[in-house]
Amino acid sequence: MLNKHPKFTAIDESFMRRALVLADRAKGLTFPNPAVGAVVVDAAGRVVGEGATGVYGGPHAERRALAQAGGAAAGATMYATLEPCSHFGRTPPCVDAVIESGVATVIAAVKDPNPLVNGKGFKRLRSCGISVKTGLLAKEAARINEDFLWAAATKRPWVALKIAMTLDGRIADDNGGSKWITSAASRRTVQEIRRRHGAIGVGAGTLIADDPKLTARCAGKTYYPTRIVFSSTENLPPNSYFMTHTDETRTIVVIKNKRRQGIDKRGIGEKGGVEYWHTGSSDAAESINNFLDMAYAEGINSILIEGGQRVASAFLENGFVNKLYLFYGNKIFGSGKNGFSFSHGLPVNDSLILNDIDYQQIGDGFLVTGYVTNNPALR
Repeated sequence: MLNKHPKFTAIDESFMRRALVLADRAKGLTFPNPAVGAVVVDAAGRVVGEGATGVYGGPHAERRALAQAGGAAAGATMYATLEPCSHFGRTPPCVDAVIESGVATVIAAVKDPNPLVNGKGFKRLRSCGISVKTGLLAKEAARINEDFLWAAATKRPWVALKIAMTLDGRIADDNGGSKWITSAASRRTVQEIRRRHGAIGVGAGTLIADDPKLTARCAGKTYYPTRIVFSSTENLPPNSYFMTHTDETRTIVVIKNKRRQGIDKRGIGEKGGVEYWHTGSSDAAESINNFLDMAYAEGINSILIEGGQRVASAFLENGFVNKLYLFYGNKIFGSGKNGFSFSHGLPVNDSLILNDIDYQQIGDGFLVTGYVTNNPALR
């Protein structure tokens, strides 16, 4: 079989795949930082150190791997899923640690588009005589941090939309029943998808009907993404999990409204551990647009929208969704509540299109994943 990466060996690829595994395991713990994996291999081909990015403010992957390697890092090769940082943030630059360690070669999957890095890490390493190679398993590495890379390049949060439907596209029956359209296996997959996002958003109707926890429960661990509810009022059920567990994670109510007495046209207030974000508009598209600007400014770079119908449709119809997760159960209702309901239908030649589609059978249903194109916000 032809080598897809002629400047790299099969051994290089195996070590980078190990770094990718480490990065993927860290996903959900590092926000707003990217999840990065690093592996240090000595001249004899032995792994002498490895690490992944820690909780925000903690050591990055490269420093963790080098600390484990110690003196064995001298003359070694480091495999990293992302360009090492070259600036001071909550931690010192990783390139300093790489240079001081005596590492001879750095193989990085992708460049960091953050303007504070964006090739500066590679340049600094090369200026110190360290060999730098890039591009190995770049697509796989970019997929792990697609939210971070998007936000760094566009200054907007990455938005994914997840919805569970019957085979005929219904999210509830005529009586409003929706538990359970999909299988237990699908619901476990949903937890894994939640883990990969910095925030989870639902509409007020979903909060009232289902009282969701909006946590991610994976392999015995519980992750606590930022919780967001989209509403037209501050008056949400006071006994809901959302309102009574604000100590677990950041809790935000996004309010779509026009300016009225006592409320700024657009701004953020706090009460009882809940942040109230007033978007200053009653227009769906403008309100979402303002919300996304506010979210990026507040350090939220990835959001998973889970419904209900009105919120999901508003995000999708108005061009704010990057990626779709469509879960289908093995049921047909024949009538009931549709998964999507746009304010007006789209003509064939201007419809939303999913590209890079992946199909996966899960239990007795299946998952369709794809990236939204012909999307005005992504043009």
